[in-house]
Amino acid sequence: MKQMTKEVTAFKCIWCGEIFKDEMDADQCAFEHARTKLANTLLQKNHTLWTIKYYCGFNWNLSKEQEKITQDNCFKFPHWQCCEKPAYKIIEIEEGGFLRMWGIGNWSGGYGNVIPIDKLPKPYPKEELYIYKKIIYEETID
Repeated sequence: MKQMTKEVTAFKCIWCGEIFKDEMDADQCAFEHARTKLANTLLQKNHTLWTIKYYCGFNWNLSKEQEKITQDNCFKFPHWQCCEKPAYKIIEIEEGGFLRMWGIGNWSGGYGNVIPIDKLPKPYPKEELYIYKKIIYEETID
């Protein structure tokens, strides 16, 4: 007589719940989640990109200038914005070491995107961050 069921062994990532046939694949998934969590904790604590690369093992090829970048730095993305000032900041590090950028560089509201480290433009100090100020005009009736 044929069995109707079969016992299987599977491995589950404790972070996302994804199921894997191989324990190594599940461990690798969990490692990526933990590494991303550590990278973001370091970013929030204002550590440099060099420190994040070192502790998280990202394969970033950082320039000397990029090594000193922290969450406080700001950046210009001319194709994203309508102003000439640095209006974007690193807000998060995603899996694989990609950077999530966000800012408000024009009248149409905030915008952000994920970029690889090699697309990160020249950093500016936090004092140069452009803050969009919406001017509201009120009509007065006499």
